[in-house]
Amino acid sequence: MKIFPGQKIPLASKMLLHNKGRLLLSLLGVAFAVVIMFMEIGFFNGLNDSQANLPPLLNADLLIMHERRYSMLETSTIPRTRLGQAATLEEVAEVVPFYEGADTLLNEQEKRIRAISILAFPQDTASPLLIAGLDKYQELLKIRGNVLYDRFSRNIYGNIKTGSEIILGGQRQKVVGTVEIGPNIKLDGYVIMGESTWANRTGRIDNVNMGLVRLKPGADIEAVKKKMRDILPDDTIFLTPEEARKREVMFTIKSTPTGAVFGIGVIIGFIIGVIICYQILFNEITDHLPQYATMKAVGFSKKFLISLVVKQSLWLSVLGFIPGVIGAVILYFMIQYSTRILMFITPGRILFVFILTVFMCLVASFFAMKKVLKADPADLY
Repeated sequence: MKIFPGQKIPLASKMLLHNKGRLLLSLLGVAFAVVIMFMEIGFFNGLNDSQANLPPLLNADLLIMHERRYSMLETSTIPRTRLGQAATLEEVAEVVPFYEGADTLLNEQEKRIRAISILAFPQDTASPLLIAGLDKYQELLKIRGNVLYDRFSRNIYGNIKTGSEIILGGQRQKVVGTVEIGPNIKLDGYVIMGESTWANRTGRIDNVNMGLVRLKPGADIEAVKKKMRDILPDDTIFLTPEEARKREVMFTIKSTPTGAVFGIGVIIGFIIGVIICYQILFNEITDHLPQYATMKAVGFSKKFLISLVVKQSLWLSVLGFIPGVIGAVILYFMIQYSTRILMFITPGRILFVFILTVFMCLVASFFAMKKVLKADPADLY
């Protein structure tokens, strides 16, 4: 709106700021809807990311697994000889056997037995896990009975730290260090051990859960996959760690109701936001109805009045989104700290929720502007 040439009055923001107390409550209402959407998206991605937390940690170019291993929760094994066959290819630098299992761990403080996952591998090669500080424990893991404990495990196992002795499957093991991995939907934590300790406990080294293939520099992964399919039996599959991660996420989405549950939650948050924004804009329009009617009387077009309502909705979406993001970050941190579920905000997720927020407020403005268009200057007299 121009008063003098070159001068504009930000009428939409002025109308919102007219009642600062109401504006604050309005922004909190929009922020509440934003937080709901962030939380539903956060839980959905958090469960998927947590479930697929192992593949990104595998220090390999390719993974060899049994074809029946449709998920990382499934522990089908392949003969160790398959790894030797893969190692014959000239592009392959080495193939590292990787063992997975589960056993019971006694919480000595509470005298309760809990299931825990076990990872094992030989120590005569570079560490198969991309975990900070793991390499310094390689020599210690060669000693039978030494293990590492995942300090990001859920606190159901008690106070376990470096130097502790734990009772794993009825056998005492010495914790020589801690690492950081984190639980997923099914698994509450991890114990890592060397191949000698694994063999002593299980007597099983002829079968492995995975073979971690490391290629020579410059090798073409897809070409190596094709060669492996030619020389290995049909009971094996070959995936990159990223392909395994994506497959795990898709398995979680398809085989569990998480997608539908949290998708409905996002929709509900969106609907709540539309209702809140509509109520806010409706109240603002009702309070300023004489001003709208006056503007119609002096010749302002319907297009101008509509743009005024839309601008108010955009202001609400932007200003309400900021405290919503801050609240979501705080809640994400609290939930991740207490549950160990991976909860993090990415630029893509922020952009997605922001677009939903803007659209939510625009939808609300569409319903609210009907009252503006019905404003009759005659009602002022």
